[in-house]
Amino acid sequence: MSEIIKKRVEANIGKVVLIFLNNNFRFEGKLTGCDNDYLEMLDFKSDSYRIIKFSEIKELEVKE
Repeated sequence: MSEIIKKRVEANIGKVVLIFLNNNFRFEGKLTGCDNDYLEMLDFKSDSYRIIKFSEIKELEVKE
């Protein structure tokens, strides 16, 4: 797991992110929380909460 991604998530709770997973799926939504292993986001497309394991994240983009 990338510590850089984890720190970026922790610092940007409440902001909109674009997440690319190792399986090339992508999700866009608002970060709502995180712990040591997972992040929680409100997925805009499905209008539901999604829990994603940090080890599954390939790339993370924070929208400003």
